[in-house]
Amino acid sequence: MHSPVDFSALYDDHPEYIARRQGGSFEQAQIDIEVRLFKLPNLLRLLPDATALRSVLEIGCATGELLAALPLRAGGRKVGMDISAANVAVAQARFPEIEFRCGDFRTGPAETFDAVILSDVLEHVPDDAEFLRDAAALGRVVLVNLPLEDNWLNRNRRYGPDDVSGHLRKYSHADGLALVARAGLEVVSQARVWVHETPAEAARRELRRERFGHAFAGAWPARTLRRAVFAAATALKPAGRWMFASNLFVAARAGSGKPVARRLAP
Repeated sequence: MHSPVDFSALYDDHPEYIARRQGGSFEQAQIDIEVRLFKLPNLLRLLPDATALRSVLEIGCATGELLAALPLRAGGRKVGMDISAANVAVAQARFPEIEFRCGDFRTGPAETFDAVILSDVLEHVPDDAEFLRDAAALGRVVLVNLPLEDNWLNRNRRYGPDDVSGHLRKYSHADGLALVARAGLEVVSQARVWVHETPAEAARRELRRERFGHAFAGAWPARTLRRAVFAAATALKPAGRWMFASNLFVAARAGSGKPVARRLAP
């Protein structure tokens, strides 16, 4: 059993989130790239017609970048929820046209939406299946972005309340799909994507080069090693996929007993 974690305090005080809340910071620019070139396109392709959405709730919206970038039909409604008051305050100031709330979605008013989004959230909560089931009950479809960190670079990472990012566990691809099943949902469509194979990676490297003068972090020897490892992993796709983490993007809904899953090409 994991001991209780005060995630509102964690996200209020976490150095990465503090930096992300600063206008013009490297961390804020990096999140914008991740949303625009990785998260948003992979979430939208889960739905046959994502532009038909009229209302969306994002649970764990942090500073609001993903929700703000999501296209809706004219007059559509966006609601973002997060347990960090500091994140919500920045999100509301940066995107005043969107409704943001601070708190637990399970204690709010009874509402339903066309879609509910959980992006990088389920790895933080003690009962991931229950959390996913409760969130899915608020929408016709739930869109999930789940990090799959069952890879070589995370092999010695100690997951739990003291993890640097607050991740309580790691998932494999099979674990992610099993989580959806345990929540009583059926997969509508799903895709596994490695961020280092997408345009987001090149854009992040260029941003680091512009801000710091080099594309990889660390002192010169470490940068040289990282550059060499990354080049090898990129040239040999199986090696890169074994080494680096990936993400599972899933659209799911309440189960009907009918096989409807679509697996999208990575």
